[in-house]
Amino acid sequence: MGNDNVIVNRWLSQKERFADLMNGCLFQGRQVVLPDQLEKIDRGSELLVTGKEGAEKGVQRYRDVAMCWKDEAELMVLAVENQGRVHYAMPVRTMIYDGLTYAEQMEERWEKRGKDGNPLTRGEFLSHFQKTDRLCPVITLVFYYGSHPWDGSRDLHEMIFGKDMGRREEYLRKYIPNYRINLVDAERIPDIKMFQTDLQYVLGMIKCRGEKRKILDYVDANRSYFQQMNRDSYQALGVFLNSDKWLKGIELSEKKGEADVCKALEEIYEDGKMEGIAEGIEKGKAEGIAEGREEKLKELIMKKVQKGKSLEAIAEELEESVETIRRLI
Repeated sequence: MGNDNVIVNRWLSQKERFADLMNGCLFQGRQVVLPDQLEKIDRGSELLVTGKEGAEKGVQRYRDVAMCWKDEAELMVLAVENQGRVHYAMPVRTMIYDGLTYAEQMEERWEKRGKDGNPLTRGEFLSHFQKTDRLCPVITLVFYYGSHPWDGSRDLHEMIFGKDMGRREEYLRKYIPNYRINLVDAERIPDIKMFQTDLQYVLGMIKCRGEKRKILDYVDANRSYFQQMNRDSYQALGVFLNSDKWLKGIELSEKKGEADVCKALEEIYEDGKMEGIAEGIEKGKAEGIAEGREEKLKELIMKKVQKGKSLEAIAEELEESVETIRRLI
């Protein structure tokens, strides 16, 4: 498991944030899943599968995040699989995870059999499952935070038949059980206001990634949060924005473990502007800018930057260097 996956798993394993993700995605923001109703469960699923000839084979899988949701009359397994890249076999992968979780439930119920004093029928004994037993629902969300739109299959039928099915495939489809993934495409969630924890702010930043000006404007509009961002969210944001600069040279409060992202972003953006100006001067040399005008151009750009002008505005004013400066933004 890579460091990025560990960071995201730890971030989503926090109960308030996990409950918020489930409420936003499953219940349109209604507060149905409460943090104190959640219990972390073992992420590993293990099962011994016995063949017809009696040979046993072990099957083992590990989920990214898994919780047991215990409401008054409800018991459910909620899980999240994190994906930074498109996984083209995701329907089969989640089907295996969920299937193993159901199989584990059957084993647990079979171990507790007979406590009610009722005798087992032959069918129940062969099934290792009593007629009155019930399984708890299992819901798995695929939290995809990649920058490119998900172009993989979203259900088992698509993996088998593709998107264009002929008459024969349409007929067979009725007899092949389907399995659909619950995809959460982080960058393309239409309404992030459904989320009530800091999940909303992080998703807002994901929507701005790749556009420095938008990121700065979003942080500035939510300054009270980003000035006291907790360590886990800060590190997860570094993964989502795919920027190693986020985790370098940023001072965390020793007492609270908080980061002032506003200050960090401003410094990163200013560094980028200075680097861009320097690169622009060098590129200007290659494009034939006269040596005698280099210093003058540099001085002019620096004065405009100090006055708070954006690179876009500077590019528009310096007619002969418009394209050079724009390429650096």
